[in-house]
Amino acid sequence: MKHLSKPLKWVLSLLAVIIVASLAASLVQNSFFSVKVDKVNFETENGELSGYLYVPRDVDASNPAPAVVLTHGYLNNAEMQEIGAIELSRRGYVVLAFDMYDHGDSTWDTPAAFRFFINSVYDAASYMYDQDYVLKDANGNGMIGVSGHSMGGFSSTYAVVFDETNFAALGYRKIAAALPVGSDYRYVYDGSWNIYGTRSAGHIAAHYDQFFFDNSSDPVGTVIYKDFVQDEVGLKFLGRDDEGSAEAGVWYSKDGGQRVIYTPDETHPQNTWSIESGKNTVEFFEKAFEYQLSLHGLGDLEDYGISTGSTGQVWWLKEAFTLIALIGLIAMIFPLFMVVSKLPVFNKMHREVAVTNENIELDSKENKYLKFFIIVIVALLAAYYLPHFMDRSADLDTIANAMYYVIAGAIVLSIFMWIGAVLKDDNSQALKKAKSVTLGAVVIILVALSYRWILNNKDIATQLTYYSAPSINTIVYWALTSGGLILMVTLGTTPIFNYGNKIENPYGLKVSLIQLLTSLLTALVLAFGLLLLIGLVEWIFLTDFRFYTYAIKIFNSHQFVAAWRYIPLFLFYYFAAGMSVYVNTKNMKNWKGDLLAAFLLAGPVVLFLIYQYSMLYNTGVAAYPNFNLSAILSVGLIPTLVFAAIIMRRFSMKNNHIWTGVFFSTIFFTIITLANTVVYLLSIK
Repeated sequence: MKHLSKPLKWVLSLLAVIIVASLAASLVQNSFFSVKVDKVNFETENGELSGYLYVPRDVDASNPAPAVVLTHGYLNNAEMQEIGAIELSRRGYVVLAFDMYDHGDSTWDTPAAFRFFINSVYDAASYMYDQDYVLKDANGNGMIGVSGHSMGGFSSTYAVVFDETNFAALGYRKIAAALPVGSDYRYVYDGSWNIYGTRSAGHIAAHYDQFFFDNSSDPVGTVIYKDFVQDEVGLKFLGRDDEGSAEAGVWYSKDGGQRVIYTPDETHPQNTWSIESGKNTVEFFEKAFEYQLSLHGLGDLEDYGISTGSTGQVWWLKEAFTLIALIGLIAMIFPLFMVVSKLPVFNKMHREVAVTNENIELDSKENKYLKFFIIVIVALLAAYYLPHFMDRSADLDTIANAMYYVIAGAIVLSIFMWIGAVLKDDNSQALKKAKSVTLGAVVIILVALSYRWILNNKDIATQLTYYSAPSINTIVYWALTSGGLILMVTLGTTPIFNYGNKIENPYGLKVSLIQLLTSLLTALVLAFGLLLLIGLVEWIFLTDFRFYTYAIKIFNSHQFVAAWRYIPLFLFYYFAAGMSVYVNTKNMKNWKGDLLAAFLLAGPVVLFLIYQYSMLYNTGVAAYPNFNLSAILSVGLIPTLVFAAIIMRRFSMKNNHIWTGVFFSTIFFTIITLANTVVYLLSIK
């Protein structure tokens, strides 16, 4: 066991880092035990909702307090609402941050695609209204605020619509305040009747929101600069449409209630990770509840132990600690792999290679320059085609038809090789090369035909009854098309760089059946060992591994089933990516190889996003003004691609083949991706 001591020390050290960081994140989340945080599941009229309930320690049935119900946007989960949850609960409010139906651990009784948000917030608000520690006035009016991001904002607006309808029948309102974030209320109703009444209502409407807050008569797209406080719909919301102007952050009176619009210089996803939006949220609910408590004769916030007057925030500390835990988790993969790979059975995945002058590739300076040039060109090409690959309505005929030229080139090259071999007097070596080139040409032709089929069949992974995660369907098609491009370039250029050298395993594919099977077994053990750790951290500390919109959290049963449906599709991408990483970095050492590997996979995405958003910030219109949701999905790809690239490279350096890294990346990253998005239950019932 002596040879295991060093990697084992690293595993234990990183495990300690994860535990300490997760504990610290948990302490920030529960405000150092001054707030009781519980994972809750509760039945509703429409199904079951799940979330995190934050109750200040001095709040109970005899000391009720105002409550705030928070929810996330499309494709996210309850953890995305940590700013409001932490900042409001530590000030003394009761907070419920929950998963909408079809997201996280919430399910509903009548599943249908894209209908999850309509009842979610009102059902959650009704649950909170029934709790005896939530404040109500003598007439039954609840002191509950609702807020949600994006689709959660729509759900918050629907909640007010439902609440106002019930008010006409019951004579009281459950909801006193509403703050939709990153959602324009005109998408829920046309404003023909007053749904807000005497409530306090606001909007956080970011200038660079990729979707909403623009009502121009001739829109150029949605990814543009907006100013909702000067927009005709925004002015109508504020009751300033007759005046024709208003100011951001200024409170206006309307119909006996309050109205305000905040316009931070942020994008849509930045709302969930922003000091400014956090400040706006704290300020809104402080002013809203002060007004509502006075309106209903319930005193002021200080009477309920709620601190006021400060918008200072600590939620970012939790982000810092979950980031440390995230880095520790990814770093643990490498020594854990070393430990497992030395164990009996698992050690059979290694492929021993005798180092000789024949199988050491020595790149010439010219080859290095040519390789650099090709990598840059392909990265730019992949960046250019990224929005086309993610938009199934985009025209891909140009690249599809280019496959005919690839096929023709392969055929012509083979013919020339055979003609040259026949014309030579001593042609034994030439014939051998001609056979080799022909075999390679056949592979290229098959790949080109398959790639053309993928480009021409955009309905791959669109059946929501089977491929039940719509955001993953978008990513899958990008992965298939990008993987095909990677494979074409790798297979087409590697023989050029290896010409004249005898490379024993040029693509990292050569393994025995035993090595292949033990690679798969190792990948499974590593993936599920890490997932067990992730699950334990979430269960013990109620935290995940997170930074900004990127998170690694545990899955539930229907997410797990859905993940295995996507794994065969993602395997193609990771296979192509693993081959590219192996071919281009196998002779590089340490961080330089890791950096190149990361660029090979994530570089095109980064280049595209720089171009897209630099245009937006500099001109007010993005390079692709209609490329909104998919651009946001692209941001989440970057850490996964960076991690996967380095993992595949490091694993292949130890094993002398690509398979362990390919299997592990496919299994692990597919499962954690499915745990962080909407998964419809249309076929799992």
